[in-house]
This record gives sequence, C-alpha cells and structure tokens, in this order.
Amino acid sequence: MKEVLKDIKLGQIIGIYHFEDSCFTVGKILKISSKYLFLLSYDINFKEEGIKVFLIDSIKRIILKSDYMKNLEKTQKKIVRFNSKNKDIFQELIENKIKISIDLADGSVEEAYLTEKGENYFSFQMLDDSKNAVSEEVITENYLKRIKIYNPVEKEEYKNFKIITTIDNKESMAYDLFYYENYLIFSEKEEFYDISKINIIFKNRIENISDIEIKLDIKKENFYNLIDFEKELEIIKILRKCLENKFLVFIDNEDFFEIKIGIIIELEDEKLKIEEIDKYGNFNKSSEIYFDEIQLLAVKNYRLGEK
Repeated sequence: MKEVLKDIKLGQIIGIYHFEDSCFTVGKILKISSKYLFLLSYDINFKEEGIKVFLIDSIKRIILKSDYMKNLEKTQKKIVRFNSKNKDIFQELIENKIKISIDLADGSVEEAYLTEKGENYFSFQMLDDSKNAVSEEVITENYLKRIKIYNPVEKEEYKNFKIITTIDNKESMAYDLFYYENYLIFSEKEEFYDISKINIIFKNRIENISDIEIKLDIKKENFYNLIDFEKELEIIKILRKCLENKFLVFIDNEDFFEIKIGIIIELEDEKLKIEEIDKYGNFNKSSEIYFDEIQLLAVKNYRLGEK
C-alpha cells in the first residue's frame, strides 16, 4: 500500500476497510508518513468525527473512488421521528422511502426500502453499497429479526437507558420506548457516535427489559482544533494531546479480542496505559499497549470531565 499512497494527494477523500472486516472509514488525507496514514474522518452524514491514524502495513483495502463517497457530501440525512401517536409506522417508511437496515434469521444484514407490509410478511427493495436497487424480495415475519433506521443525533445529553435483551441474547441500550401493534420500537445510541438507531422488534423476541444509568461525564469538543498540523501530526504527539486533554481514544489491532476504548492515563517512550470503558460507560480495567501494537488509532471528538 505504500506505493499506492505515494500517488495520492493530501486532502483527497478516500475510503479504508479496517483490516479484513466490514468496518469502513471515509476520510480526508492529512498526512502520509513512512509508517502511518493520518485521516480526518467523517460519519455517514459527512460530519467530522475526529482523527484516525492507520498503520500503513495493516491496510488491506483502499477505496479511491466510489459513488458512495461521491454522493456522501450531497446527502442530507432525513431525521425520522416515531412515537405512539403515529397511525401507521410502516406506511410512513413506505411513503417517505426511508432507507432501512434489516437483520435476518440467517445472520445477514441488508440495506433496503420497505415497499409493502402484509399480514405476516414484508416486501423489500434490496440495495447495494451505492444505494442502487438490485432485487425485490418478500420475507416472512418470523425470518425478520429486526428493522433499523439510522438517525443523526439531535442533542448531546446522557439519558437513563433501558437494557433490552432479545431471545438470541443480544443487548441494546435503549431510550424512548413504546409499543406499536405487535412490535417494540425504541431508539438506540451507540456511545461516542453521533448516530442513533430506531429499532423495530417483534414483542415475542424480547427476553428482558431492565434499567441502567449512564454516569460517564463527557462532552463534545473538536480534537482537530488542538492540533498544529505542521508540527504535531505525529502519533506520539497525538497521544500526548489525548493524555493532557482526556480525549477518548479507540485503539485496535487485528489480534485484539475487541477494540479498546478509553482514556490514556500514562504515556512512556514505547507504550501507554489506557483506562478502558465498557459498553455501559463504566471504567472497568486498565491495559498496557505498546506503540507497535497500534494498527488503528481513532480520536473521537469527545472529552471526559471529572469521573
């Protein structure tokens, strides 16, 4: 990939698949060093979400041009609002042609438009990665596990969440719950991402609903503004800025069991110590990471206050 990157100009927008999985980043190139690629990353609404640093030798796939990236900036994400007063939620999805994600019983996830809701089936127009229709399919209710609609987050405040556990042992942190016919509908916000997901699940798939309170003190702040790109766009200087200002970091390696999320509490010449945050927003353990283990460093635009 080093040879390919030599021909790419600074400021170009590219896409990168992380390692060999389906995680995808779109970003603007800030710097290419002998070892690392530095990107200003964007979310699905083309809003800046922070800085990402990739170990070049770990990059397996780079997207230089695509219809998705070309249209990303032009796309204005429509905010979807549902509540118990909606007369026909499925008809709203159809009439407004709202793109949805569907989880199927075989484990696959598809992007689609809903075109019809029958008594015990759904009709969909399936989409490819560029949002082009590729097929029309009819799926029975019991084969459809979940419908999701992605929404921009309108306000940044922590709520008291419910933990929803389904019969296949999947957990969601949910708020704004209500029932509609035979379905439970709720909003789910992934922590530290400016995207929420409206979930539609059959009531008979719900195993348990319990309370949880998020106690993490956090605020939005643009990390981009703290960096002097001419002098400080080096991984060690970025890590030091994160340590000094308590910015959240996401560190990944293809050999890690899961991505490590937290704040840096110590920084040495060859390694760092991170206090990790679990999916419920609690500090749960400390880990040492050597710099040569960092294949992906993401600094989101989130900063911690006092614990």
